[in-house]
Amino acid sequence: MAKDYPGKTIWITGASSGIGEAMALEATRRGARLILTSRRREALEAVAEGCAHEAERSSSGAPPATVLPADLASPEARAAACDALRRQGPVDIAILNAGISQRATFLETPPESFSAVMALDFDAPVDLVRRLLPGMIERGSGSLVAISSMAGLAGAPLRPAYSAAKHALAGFFQSLRSELVGTGIRIVVAYPGYVRTGIARSALGPGGKPMGVEDPHISGGGDPAAAARRILDAVIRGPLELKLAFGIKMRFGLFLSRRLPGLWANMSARHAGIVPRGQSSRPAIADKRRA
Repeated sequence: MAKDYPGKTIWITGASSGIGEAMALEATRRGARLILTSRRREALEAVAEGCAHEAERSSSGAPPATVLPADLASPEARAAACDALRRQGPVDIAILNAGISQRATFLETPPESFSAVMALDFDAPVDLVRRLLPGMIERGSGSLVAISSMAGLAGAPLRPAYSAAKHALAGFFQSLRSELVGTGIRIVVAYPGYVRTGIARSALGPGGKPMGVEDPHISGGGDPAAAARRILDAVIRGPLELKLAFGIKMRFGLFLSRRLPGLWANMSARHAGIVPRGQSSRPAIADKRRA
């Protein structure tokens, strides 16, 4: 195992589970000093304990992870978190992974739910970059990593707010990358496909309530540890844009969305259980609200 992060401080948001937790464990193996953020202190402390065991097992020399709970959907909480970060020293790598998904048509989605998804998935990382970037520019080094989604490359039914936020996130970071040429700052955008996480359970359904159910596509998806390794490799070397857990069907769907958008719209609608106007019935779609 290459210990390519000794002395580096990595801040991971959305670190309490899924890809965020996997990145924390992988970064520990590589010797990094970690700051872990999500809303749930208990879950973060469990991840920090897992990192301590991994540091001992791998002899990586990584120091104990710091737990920094925060609800990043709140501007006040973001400001407080960044103040706490400044007191601990500069952040070398910020991995902006916190987010929430959605499983409802646009008309089923209350404005409050749409705003909640945009607040955490787009507004929060943009605000955090605004607070972190001046210090990175002054030091002439640093990395910013955005976790977008397949939904940030091709819109699909039942996730209009999520897709809008992830498209916006990718566009923002791509623009920022151009502005930062020559500054020594590296911008990486990752687009996970189906990766085994709990994102479907917490996704906002019709009326804004969490779905609370698993998605078989996600449950049978790619290993989050493999995604974590590829993301952390990309921070140092490799592609600035990387697709994770993209199978043949997903790649074909992305191709159709770019080249044959009408066909993609029809295929994705049927996949989601949405019957085109004019047909006699519409099947229940509650169990087909997939990532």
